[in-house]
Amino acid sequence: MVLSRGYFEWYKTPNIEFVGEMAEDYGGPRREFFRLLMIELQSTLGIFEGKPGELLFSYNQKALAENKCYTAGKLIAWSLVHNGPGIRCINKELFLIMCGQKPNLTMFDLGNFLECDVAEKLTKVVRCSTAEELREFKNSLGDWICDCGVPSIFTASVSDLPTIYGQLVTHYIYHRVASMIQQFTAGINSCGHLWEVVRSNSVAFLPLFTNTRGNLKRNDVKDLFDIVWSTPGSNRRDLEEETVFQWECWLMSIQEDVAISFEDLLAFVTAADSIPPLGFQQKCHTEFYEQEEPTRRIPYASTCALTLYLPRGVIEEEEFKELMFTAIKGSLGFGKV
Repeated sequence: MVLSRGYFEWYKTPNIEFVGEMAEDYGGPRREFFRLLMIELQSTLGIFEGKPGELLFSYNQKALAENKCYTAGKLIAWSLVHNGPGIRCINKELFLIMCGQKPNLTMFDLGNFLECDVAEKLTKVVRCSTAEELREFKNSLGDWICDCGVPSIFTASVSDLPTIYGQLVTHYIYHRVASMIQQFTAGINSCGHLWEVVRSNSVAFLPLFTNTRGNLKRNDVKDLFDIVWSTPGSNRRDLEEETVFQWECWLMSIQEDVAISFEDLLAFVTAADSIPPLGFQQKCHTEFYEQEEPTRRIPYASTCALTLYLPRGVIEEEEFKELMFTAIKGSLGFGKV
C-alpha cells in the first residue's frame, strides 16, 4: 500500500482520483475519500468491537503485531490534518479516559461488549446491596476482582461498590487493551504530535472521535447555502421562488421523513456527511436550471464547487420530493480509489 511507503507525503494535500470517475479533485473527491476511509476503519482492521457509535478497542494480538492500530491512528490524523472527518465512533467515556479524564462510570453498561460470564460477574457487583451479600461476593469473586487490578475489594463496604464497579469498567475498556490504545495514539501522534493536541483539548475534539455531535438539523443545513437568484422581477426569479418554497418545505419534512436524512443531503452536495472541523472552504450555493420538455432532469450537484442545482418552477410538493429522492438515493458517489 502506497501509504506505508517512507516517501509518502502525509502533509501534502492529497489529489484523489476514483477509478471510473472523470472528476478532477477540487475538494469533492477528497472529502468523499476521507468520509469512506473513516467508515472503513471502523470495521476492516479488526481493532474495534461493540455497538456502532459506541466502539471499544478489541484485544487482537494479530492486529497488534501488524501495527493496525498505529495505521488506524495515522489515517485518522491524516484526515484531520486535511480538514476531513474524524472517526466519530469511539465510546465517549473511553475517549475521555484516553485523554486523562475521569468520567463517571458507575452507570456504564458493559453487557453489550463482554462475554456472558464476565457480564454476569459485573452484574453481581451492581446488585450487591447488603453486608451479607458482600461477604459472599468477596468469597466468590474477590480474587477475580483483585486480578482485575482492584485489590481494595477485600476491605470494601457496600457503599464502595459503585466505585469498584467503575474501576472494573476502566480495566476492561482501557487497561486490558492498553497496548492497542498506545499503538493507536502513537499513530495519531506521528503526524505533528497531534494526539498531544487532542489530549490537551479533549472537549474540542470530542465530536471528532465520538458520536456526540448529534444529527444535523434543518438550520445547520439551511445556513450552509446561499441562493444564486436571477434578477428580481424577472420570470426566472418568479420560477426560482416557486422552487425555493418547495425546498424550504422539503427541508422541514426531512425531520419527519426517515427516507432521507440531512446527512444524505450534505453528502450529495459536498461529499461529506458532516460539517468539517474547520468548516467548508466556501459557502454552499443553490443555482437553478431550466427543465426542457420532454426531458426530465433531476437535481444534481458539484461536490467540488459545493453547488446544488435545482430546476426552476417546481410548484408541486410531491414532485419536488420525488426529484430529490431520485437524485440523492440514485447517486452512487465516487467509485474505487
